[in-house]
Amino acid sequence: MTIEDTWGGDITTAAIAHLARSTPSEFTFSATDFNSYGTVDIAEGAPQRVNGRMTAADRPGLGVTPIYDALGAPVASYC
Repeated sequence: MTIEDTWGGDITTAAIAHLARSTPSEFTFSATDFNSYGTVDIAEGAPQRVNGRMTAADRPGLGVTPIYDALGAPVASYC
């Protein structure tokens, strides 16, 4: 598997890292850290590429905390 999305930042990179980490190595070809291509951080604790590798956080959920000011105002809100 090549594990990636069409484009993304810190949050989608965290999801990519979790899927890659949970996929048996014999089935994993690559996973992309799309947050390294962006210029704006949108979450704290996102996976970072180090020496060509990244891994998922051991924190709950995706292991990231959104930076809401960087995300801007919601485009929709549902009650």
